[in-house]
Amino acid sequence: MRDKKNTKFHRAVVRFGRRNRFCRMLVLPGIAFWRLAVHVAGYFRDNGKRLGMVCMSFLLFAVYSSFSFPLFISAGEMGSDSPNGEGQTSRTVSLAKETQINLEDMEILEDEDVLEGNEQLEISHGMSIGDKYQASEILEATPQRNSLSSDAQNDSTQGGGKTQPDEEQEYVFSKDDWRLVLINKQHSIPEDYTFTLGTIKGSMQCDERIIDDLLDMLQAAEEDGVDLMICSPYRDLEYQKMLFNRKIERYMNKGMSYMEAYQLSSQAVTVPGASEHQIGLALDIVCSTYMSLDEGFGDTEAGKWLAENSCRFGFILRYPKGKEYITGIEYEPWHFRYVGVKAAEVITKQGITLEEFWEEYLDNV
Repeated sequence: MRDKKNTKFHRAVVRFGRRNRFCRMLVLPGIAFWRLAVHVAGYFRDNGKRLGMVCMSFLLFAVYSSFSFPLFISAGEMGSDSPNGEGQTSRTVSLAKETQINLEDMEILEDEDVLEGNEQLEISHGMSIGDKYQASEILEATPQRNSLSSDAQNDSTQGGGKTQPDEEQEYVFSKDDWRLVLINKQHSIPEDYTFTLGTIKGSMQCDERIIDDLLDMLQAAEEDGVDLMICSPYRDLEYQKMLFNRKIERYMNKGMSYMEAYQLSSQAVTVPGASEHQIGLALDIVCSTYMSLDEGFGDTEAGKWLAENSCRFGFILRYPKGKEYITGIEYEPWHFRYVGVKAAEVITKQGITLEEFWEEYLDNV
C-alpha cells in the first residue's frame, strides 16, 4: 500500500515537472531527496531490532566508561561543600592532595632506619640483622696470623702484593674470573653463578675464598691502631627483599608514589637479585666509634684507612663519591667489594669504579 502511494507521488511530481519546465531544477532535487528518505526509512523499518541492539550497546558503553561517567552523575552526587536547598549537606567526594616531592632533597634512608625496632628478627641464613663483630673478636677466633695469605701470597694468580706499573700492562684480566663478576642494576646475578659460604664468626658468612684476605686486612688495621667492625656481609635473597621493601614502604608513608619510592630506595639498596651481598663478595665495614652506615664514616680514621689500604688485600670502595651517575648507588664509604689484589690496586690507583674497569680492561677481551 505504501509503495503504491510512493509511486503515485513520484508520477505526480514528474507530470508537474513536464508541465512546468522552469520548475524542473527544483523538482529534481526534491525527487532525489524523497527517494533517499524512502530508502532510509525502509532500511530502518527492516533492521529495527538490529539497530536497536547497536544503539543500546553504545549507550551502555558510554555510561560505564570512565571518561563519560561523570556526565551521568548529578551535581549533588559529585559533591559540594555548601548545603543544599533542603538544609542538608550533600555528599562530597574529595581526592587526596597530590604532594610535590623533590627526590634530590629527600633524605636517603639507611639500613638501620628501616630495621629499627626489629633487632630480634632472624633471616633465613640465621644471622641476626643487628650482628656486628669487631676485628679483635674475629681474629681471636682464628689462628695467629703472621703473614699475608691467599691472593697476597700467590703471584701466579690475580694476587701477588702491590702491582708495579709494568706488571699492570702485562697482566691480562679475564671476564671469567669470579673475583671480577659485575653485579649491578643492569647486571643481575648469573643463574649459573656458584660459590661456597665460609664462616667469619658465629653465623656471619661470606664467600669462603675471600676470608683469608679479609682476616689479613683486619689484622693489618689492628696493627695500625684502627679498630674495624664487620656487619652485613653475606645476605640471602629474602633479606635483600625485606630490606628493599621496607625502604619502599617508608618512603611511600612520606607521601611518595610507588615508582618514586622504588627509585629512591634503589639508590641506597640494590634491587634483590642484583646485590653483591648475595654472592658473598661484599661487606659493610664500620668501627666501634662510628657504627652508623652513612657518609660520615668516610671522615673517620677507619674510613680513611680502608679507602687507602683495602686494595692491598683485594678490596675496593665499591660506591665512591662523585661516581653515583655510573654506579647508580649513593656514596657508601662503608661498602667494600672483593675483586682480588691486582684489580683492586688498578681500580684504586686510577680512581675508577668496577663498571669503568670492565669497560677499559674487559669489554674487548
